[in-house]
Amino acid sequence: MPGLTGVVGPEAGALLERMEARLYPVEGQGARRGAGPGFAFALRGTGGLRERAGVCLAFEGHVLGRPFGDEAVADALLDAFLERGERFLEGWDGSFQVFVRTPEATYLFMDPTASRRWFFRSGPWGIAFSPEVAPLRTLAPSPVDGANLAQFLVGGRFFAGHTLLAEVLQLLPGEHLVHRDGRVERRRTGSDTVRQDSGLFDVKATLTRLETALERAILQRWTQARAPALLLTGGWDSRFLFHTVARHVEDTSRLCTVTWGHDLRREGSDARVAHDIAKRFGTRHVELKRSVGQVPETFAAMFQAQSGMTELAFGHADELTLCQRLAERHGVGSLFRGDECFGPTGWNATTVGGVLARLSLPFTQDVAGHERWLVGGGEEAWAAREEQVRQRVAAAPQGLEALRDTLYFRERVPAFLHHLNYFKAHRLEVFNPLMDREVLALSRALPAAWRTDKRLFKDCYRRRFAKHLDIPFAESSNGVDWGRMLRRSPRVVAFLRSGLEALPSPLVPEVFVEQLDGLLRGAPAGAMPGGYRVAPEQLVMRAFVLGQWLRDSPTSEMANRSKNSRARAAPASEVNAKHA
Repeated sequence: MPGLTGVVGPEAGALLERMEARLYPVEGQGARRGAGPGFAFALRGTGGLRERAGVCLAFEGHVLGRPFGDEAVADALLDAFLERGERFLEGWDGSFQVFVRTPEATYLFMDPTASRRWFFRSGPWGIAFSPEVAPLRTLAPSPVDGANLAQFLVGGRFFAGHTLLAEVLQLLPGEHLVHRDGRVERRRTGSDTVRQDSGLFDVKATLTRLETALERAILQRWTQARAPALLLTGGWDSRFLFHTVARHVEDTSRLCTVTWGHDLRREGSDARVAHDIAKRFGTRHVELKRSVGQVPETFAAMFQAQSGMTELAFGHADELTLCQRLAERHGVGSLFRGDECFGPTGWNATTVGGVLARLSLPFTQDVAGHERWLVGGGEEAWAAREEQVRQRVAAAPQGLEALRDTLYFRERVPAFLHHLNYFKAHRLEVFNPLMDREVLALSRALPAAWRTDKRLFKDCYRRRFAKHLDIPFAESSNGVDWGRMLRRSPRVVAFLRSGLEALPSPLVPEVFVEQLDGLLRGAPAGAMPGGYRVAPEQLVMRAFVLGQWLRDSPTSEMANRSKNSRARAAPASEVNAKHA
């Protein structure tokens, strides 16, 4: 995918060549390369390379206020770095990643919202970075991180900034990396915490400020985008984006709107509401039906493109093909979408455990049936996961609403929602105007009562676009009912079953096959302790994706321990009976 791939170390050139061979292939996507003493990198996408005063800088992406593809951006960035050092990106916004090599150190800089994906790892050979995981796996074996394996089964994603491999990490919003004298340090600029006190609050003035910031963020990106389309649903975010753009163009029939889903005509669904809005404005509306029955053919490509970072590598495997179709058949170059950046909707926090559960970060003791999923019970992995959860709670501000919204921004947005954008970037540039730095800062500064359920944002919509409120908001999504779909799709079931039966350690294949069989029979969930239950369709998908990770991974210390545990464990039938 677009981004910077490279190595800093004695054998940088040879290692880079090995890494590039594992990047997801995109036809016609070339690369520009840079190299110097002890480093080599390749740039795919939009950006530039500059070298001056002993400093080499590579930039990929785009910045606000500059034309897309502006070659002068790299010069401006290098000037800023030479003048201000590590703080040179203060005041810059957009979607970008920056590599800087000086005689003393190497720096990797992520944009304020991490809208482009960047992984890294370090070792005796140096430090390496890539927008995909697969190239980094070629450098050396890496142990499996038990805490993140357990978290993936529970939440369908890893902890933010982590992968299944203990040595392969991901840069987070506003972070930058410093590699000096063989040591790696992660640093962060800016605050990501939310307002904790109610205090004095001028609703009218804040509403005006938010409206102004939203309009600027949307239109500034719209004027930059190449062949843009709006991903339109029946929800608040995408409707706000659409109406803002529609209000500022002379002919809305020249706008392109896009909707995809499983049942495109279901009353009250996202797709049906999007159809009604597009019809009112006369847009060129593209409707794409999801082909989830093609998962056996599309999963491998999606896993590679998405780097297997969420369960959606399976559940949304067909969307990679949809993005290719948009680019090749419909001439779409950029896709605008909302990103749920205003926090969780539809609920108020009442307990710490309730907050964590709604964010897919429950305490381990609350997860029903978890002791059956890993060989020997997986005590080490579950204990490590519990420690990670409690560390995140301890690092967040006190107060249930502050905990809820801070963890939403720190965990769910970068570890789950962003990955809905990243895989699209193989074919389309993705714009998320609601993730604008100023918009996010305003949202975080709201009192909890105005953050909850997008209250102030919804007031912005009602005030600006009241005449379109006669079109109702969607009552259901375009998502797939996987339980129902699997019962009707023998091919997908056979594909899923074959992967579950071949699950490597430390996963217990029999348990996940049992879950699949129960799902197909429509059997009700059995009584188990724990208030947090992973739906069987989600659990089997997550195990399937982890199986792909583990089969692609060198044997790890954790897998070796699990094999030893398996050899000592009771037969599968006895294990099932014991934990039934």
